[in-house]
Amino acid sequence: MDFSMILLGLAGVLASAAPVIFATIGETFSERAGVINLSINGTILLTAMVGFAIIVKTGSLWLGFLAGMLIGALVATLVAFSSITLKQSQVAVGFILALMCRDLAYFLGNPFSGLSGERVPLLPIRFLQNIPVLGPLFFSQDLPTYLSFLFIVLAWIFIFRTRFGLILQ
Repeated sequence: MDFSMILLGLAGVLASAAPVIFATIGETFSERAGVINLSINGTILLTAMVGFAIIVKTGSLWLGFLAGMLIGALVATLVAFSSITLKQSQVAVGFILALMCRDLAYFLGNPFSGLSGERVPLLPIRFLQNIPVLGPLFFSQDLPTYLSFLFIVLAWIFIFRTRFGLILQ
């Protein structure tokens, strides 16, 4: 295995991590606000399945992303409503929703197993992609991966450098 294959593998890891980074940033905000969301694993599975199903059915990446975001927001709203308004145990609500979302994703996603859908196109940054090592890793990615890099920085700035972020803590 040569060095270019290792770089390609690491770049794939970064691209695959982008959806998890978005979920992690959302969970960070939730926990900073004092709500424990144990349903995050099930939510990731359900949003991925719904997003993929919409992409397969419509051929639209944007509708798939939008559907995934709406499902994630719906599950987060259920957690917040149950925990804050109904004053139920955050651990119990999160555990039940994690199992429910996971099982729902497997059940509803079964017809889509083995199918392939649209892929997000790569958007290499021309003048930066040729930098040794860093170029192939960080500057030959797709838009969601670039946005995940940006959102990490923006979340840090918001939480630690703004008045609203300090209030959130």
